Amino acid sequence: MTTIDLPGTIAPVKRPDGTPSDAESLAGVLLSNAARINEFAEEAAALASPNYLWLGEAASAYSEHAAAFAKKHEPMAATLKRVARGIDVFAEQLRTLLSEHTDLTGEISAYHRDRNDLIADVNAAVDVTEAAMAELQDRTRSLATRHAGLVDEIARFTQRVSANEDFLVQLFTGADTVSEAASADGGIAPLALSAIGGMPSVSDGPEKMAQWWAGLSEAEQDALIAAYPERLGSADGLPARVRDDANRLLLDSELAELRRKDEAGTLTSDERQRLENAEAAAEALKLADDYVVPGTDEKPGGTLWLYDPDAFDGDGRVAIAVGDLDTADDVSIQIPGIRTEMDDSPAYAQQAADLYESARYSGDGSSVATMFWLGYDTPAGDPLEWGEVPLERYAADGGERLADAVDGLRASRADNPAHMTAIGHSYGSTTTAYAATEHGLAVDDIALVGSPGTGPAESASDFSVGADHVYVGRNSSDVVAALGDEGWLGKDWLFDAGLGVDPSSEDFGAHRFEAEAVDRHRNVAVVRGHHYESPSYNIDDHIKYFDRDTESLYNLGRIVDGHGGDVNAAEQSYDPWWDLAQDPEANRTPTSDEDGQSNTGLNP
Repeated sequence: MTTIDLPGTIAPVKRPDGTPSDAESLAGVLLSNAARINEFAEEAAALASPNYLWLGEAASAYSEHAAAFAKKHEPMAATLKRVARGIDVFAEQLRTLLSEHTDLTGEISAYHRDRNDLIADVNAAVDVTEAAMAELQDRTRSLATRHAGLVDEIARFTQRVSANEDFLVQLFTGADTVSEAASADGGIAPLALSAIGGMPSVSDGPEKMAQWWAGLSEAEQDALIAAYPERLGSADGLPARVRDDANRLLLDSELAELRRKDEAGTLTSDERQRLENAEAAAEALKLADDYVVPGTDEKPGGTLWLYDPDAFDGDGRVAIAVGDLDTADDVSIQIPGIRTEMDDSPAYAQQAADLYESARYSGDGSSVATMFWLGYDTPAGDPLEWGEVPLERYAADGGERLADAVDGLRASRADNPAHMTAIGHSYGSTTTAYAATEHGLAVDDIALVGSPGTGPAESASDFSVGADHVYVGRNSSDVVAALGDEGWLGKDWLFDAGLGVDPSSEDFGAHRFEAEAVDRHRNVAVVRGHHYESPSYNIDDHIKYFDRDTESLYNLGRIVDGHGGDVNAAEQSYDPWWDLAQDPEANRTPTSDEDGQSNTGLNP
């Protein structure tokens, strides 16, 4: 007689206690209170300053008391802020755990349903054939495997719930006395204090950073994000998800504190600039978070990969992506040009979203992430005014920073490398050229649009990716793209306004793609009843390369998707010995919203 040993039942899994929204509300209250305490401390510090209208022993005693008050309350505000950030980390982890609990409960229900079906079939089996018995035994073995897997999954889930709750307890118990709240380590979980000591330095490289992070437990990682977001948010080599979590904590706490001071009318000029930068970043991030690909219900989500509102004398550094930088098959990094500052973030987030759509709409079905990266100090000069040509030293410094950023992205997903494209626009193309010629920019493809010149690169073969992977888009009426040198009688010789070789030129040797706009500016002349047109150089055509349903955005989408060989090729410009440089694209009729040429997605 053959027996069948059925696996046992599985008890329901307890739902984690609490709600993320309540925890986040508490964090908001604590951040607001931290801002108030910080205001009191700043007031006290100001009162402690010498006042030459009031001198003597009483004045000295008052000043000493005010200074002591400030010294005591400043760390208290910092502790409260750290606790608030920790609660936000707890809330986000709780949200993940609740979602997993729902899935786990569904899997347990499905297991019991299949188990009951098997019991019924076994009980009904009378004089079954050998084949039927074998089928029942196969079902039993499959059910036993599911049972073992669910038991293990439940154990891991329960452990993570306990770790998240323990983390919250440690946050509160690490700041529940006056002495703890006033200490430099107040509100920092012991796990974070022990783990931070092993964090590699920047000079160790992004690979070491990635290895360090991978070796930490999930509880240690959560504790570190809560305690040291300013160190993790810009650490090259860490997963994009980690940097995003850390930078969102920084952004939220900045906004809470600075808005509170703004309402009180106590913002300094530097703080005003920081608030404007933070609000611009928040607006851009919301755009990325809320973006839905037209014609679908796809919501790729946003990533705050870099957030530093004080950098470069208040101009700030920021990088925001649409899509998942940790898992996307195709990743692009857009490098903006002159006079770009952090308050331009919303416009660049929209460009990233439009590029995402273009890459997906005409793509091969691969996953995509598109990021704009303002991680260098862009110059403030105007290339159209004499004496205001931007210095190449900004591009040289930016090129090194860009190469480091890409190395960080590579290291963060070394086991799952993406096809990566760098897209330099305007002065950003010069920055990209420095990265690709002097710092081995580790991307697969490079696209330059609206370029005033390629700095140290004299030909596409100078780039780290090789000439066959360098692409160039130039609108024939773009005045900035008309500044680069194109030959023996080139513009650099005539005007000394460019920043190196024009990459759209024949001598440079890159793949030029169509990038004209249907509304490009033109000079029109009528001679004996015949109309003649020629380019009318202007700045408007310099900022159209990422516009929807344009030739440029369509071709950029093909490159980002890994199909640069399918771009619509354009004739290169050239410099004949008898005349100034010529651009054949000036005589071609542009297209818009044409399939296979300039259609970049469904109209929203």
